[in-house]
Amino acid sequence: MPSIGPLEILVVAVVALIVFGPERLPDIARTVGRTASNLRRMASEVREEFEFGLDDDEDLEPPASSRPRRRGAEAGGRDGAAPDPEKGAPGADDRRPDEAPRIEPG
Repeated sequence: MPSIGPLEILVVAVVALIVFGPERLPDIARTVGRTASNLRRMASEVREEFEFGLDDDEDLEPPASSRPRRRGAEAGGRDGAAPDPEKGAPGADDRRPDEAPRIEPG
């Protein structure tokens, strides 16, 4: 980005004085100053909203595709019904075929 030195600012001021005249130049300078101030304020608000949005996204849970799936009744299905009997109980596939089902004291 090119730097603007004092000589360039002086040239712009002299050209503005010649083009707009001494009567209108203060009003134009005020308008330019207000516009620049409003633009800075709006840019700051947009930056704050953007940063606030990023902070909110970090606090959210990970998407459903990255969460581990739960099996059986603990998953809570649509209507909270028990798992499908044709599929077997959760963990039933983990047993060997010759192994008897485990009965835990209740």
